[in-house]
Formats: sequence, structure tokens, C-alpha cells
Amino acid sequence: MMMNTKVTPPIETWLQRVITAVNAGQVAHAWQLCAEAAASHPPHPALLQLQAVLALQRGDAAAAADLAEASLALRADHLPTLKIAADAARAAASPARAARWLERAVGLAPGNADAWFDLSLVRQDAGDLAGAAAALREVLALAPARAEAEVNLGIVLQEAGRVDEAMRAYGRAYRLREDTFGRIAHALSTPPSGRLWLALDDLKRVLRRLPP
Repeated sequence: MMMNTKVTPPIETWLQRVITAVNAGQVAHAWQLCAEAAASHPPHPALLQLQAVLALQRGDAAAAADLAEASLALRADHLPTLKIAADAARAAASPARAARWLERAVGLAPGNADAWFDLSLVRQDAGDLAGAAAALREVLALAPARAEAEVNLGIVLQEAGRVDEAMRAYGRAYRLREDTFGRIAHALSTPPSGRLWLALDDLKRVLRRLPP
């Protein structure tokens, strides 16, 4: 008499099934597949990473942060997972936690301008204006034509009360890309350190003429 034994698929097969479901937009099915894979295999960093992404898509930022951190405990220097962990922490309103992961990311890949930009955002969220400005300057050292980084630098400097420096950053942004003007004008009218410009054409002329 033959025994009917059920063979458990390898983790790579489960990962491919999950990815296929994610690509098809089947979030609930992908989540169920992850649960089945986790029940039949030891913790795996790629599976935990996928679960973190799915948890974010399901709107559970706290679970996503925990899952991403569990993945990093098994694969500490994996840049995509560091980004997911930071996104999850930021979505969970934990900017200091997000900054910790992004600081590790830029330490591993100091030439990654996007990681520096993300770090500037979470530092700004955490109220670390000096740290946000430093991160934005790293972005601009790597990508000098990145106009949105100049705008953000202006906003951070303005929040810190350094309005003259902020104006120079706004001027550089506007000269790089004139479509940044709306954000600049809005930022400049924001209290407590904003300046009210009644004539927007005058503001445009000032921005064009400011020193770099």
C-alpha cells in the first residue's frame, strides 16, 4: 500500500507565487500565500520583505514596519528593505525610526541621491532642520540640477529662520525650473517666517536675480 505524502514546495516557489499574485493586483491572495509559506518554512528575509510591502498596501503601517525590521534582522544591509522599513516607519508616524533606516542606507550607498532625499524628508518630519538641510546638500552635491531639492532646502532654511539663505535656494530652484514657482510662492507666504508678495511678477524678477 502506497503512502500519499504531500511535498512542501521550496521557499523559492512560494516567493514566485506571491510575486505573481502581487503583479496581478491580488493583494489578499498574495497575503494568504505569504501566511502559508511562513507556516511551512523558517523565517526568510525575502518573504518577510514581501509581507512588509503587502502590509503597507493593506494600510497596516505598524505591521509593515515590524515585518521589514524582521527581514533586516536576517539581511541587515539590503537596501530595498531599508527603504521599505523607512517608508513603513514614516507611514506609522515614526520619523526618528525612519531616519535610522535611511541613515544606514546612505552609509551603505552614499552616492544614492534618492536615499539622501528621503532622509531629508524624515529629518524634517522629526524637526531636525539642520539634519534635513545637510541631507539636501548631499542630494545637490550628487544631482546639482535637482530643482525639488533646492525648493525643499529653501523651505527647511525658511523654517529655521534663515530667510536670506532660503531665498537663494528658491532662486536656484526657479532658475533650474520655472514650474517650481507655485511651491516657492506658497512657502514664502507661510508664517511665521514667510514674506507676503503682493505682486508675483516682482517675486519672479527677484528670484531670477538672486545670487547663487
